[in-house]
Amino acid sequence: MLRTIPHRTVALFAAVAVAQLLDLVTFLPAVSRVGIGAESNPVASVLYRSLGPLGPTALKAAALAVMIMALIRVVQRFPTFVLPSAALVVGIGLFGAASNVLYGLLR
Repeated sequence: MLRTIPHRTVALFAAVAVAQLLDLVTFLPAVSRVGIGAESNPVASVLYRSLGPLGPTALKAAALAVMIMALIRVVQRFPTFVLPSAALVVGIGLFGAASNVLYGLLR
């Protein structure tokens, strides 16, 4: 039987999505400004070179789906670990966005 997800957990999922999408939204203009050579993720770099902006966008969408599914599983199995898990994923997204701004957009 499906259990309902508490509203605070939905807010955590939204924070995860916003942080990861902020990473993507800052990535695209940063790459257009400094070039894909500055990207440290080899998968995103190859996808950008072969598919253009659609490649990393699809990769980010897939990664975000996996993150949300993993967090749903954490909610179901280990509810006390949802906040630290979500905080880690939000932090990774914000770190990526900050890196894009500092090394791509403010250069």
